[in-house]
Amino acid sequence: MSVPQVAVRGEARLVVDPEIAAVVVTVTARARDRQTALERCRAGQAAVTAVLDAAGAAVEAVETAGLAVYPYRRDGGRDDSVASLTTSVTVARLDAVGELVVALGRLPDVAVSGPDWRLRPGSAVVERARLAAVQDAVHRARQYAAAVGARLTALLEISDVGLSGSSPRFAAPLAAMARFGSEELRLDLAPAPQEVLGAVEVRFAMSEPDQEVFGG
Repeated sequence: MSVPQVAVRGEARLVVDPEIAAVVVTVTARARDRQTALERCRAGQAAVTAVLDAAGAAVEAVETAGLAVYPYRRDGGRDDSVASLTTSVTVARLDAVGELVVALGRLPDVAVSGPDWRLRPGSAVVERARLAAVQDAVHRARQYAAAVGARLTALLEISDVGLSGSSPRFAAPLAAMARFGSEELRLDLAPAPQEVLGAVEVRFAMSEPDQEVFGG
């Protein structure tokens, strides 16, 4: 005799503050010969490193993302050499992101993109989303079983559907300020809250339903 079962999908949606920010910094130098282009690129990168070092513990990780050296044909047919070095920066203190972006952006021959707001790899928020999805599945299954006069008796199967994340477009402004000589530059950055979606599929055995539920 088959055992009555109930299968449900549990879901959870958590919206939390970002934990880190990623900034990409690219130094590009152009010269008539490759050696000079590389030397200028190295000097530019040294300036970037000095800014990152000055940020102290606010900068969590610095990684070289790419190096390129290539010819560039100017108007008139003359070839120059271009050297480009890209660095990925992980910022641990969100209140320092704006000031750091301004400081990097004031350097010559430097392009800055970001910040990209993120959760840390292996963030505890991911585990919270998974567990909340399981709790939602149990709650739904109990409701369905109760609706037919039954109760849950055993867990038969649980399947991790997965997690996904996105960044909702709302946030409180984060002010950043830096001085350019006698001028003051202010950037208002808005850290985007992170949305983590968890889902599981769960199958339970349940007791025999109350036959009166099906009575006409």
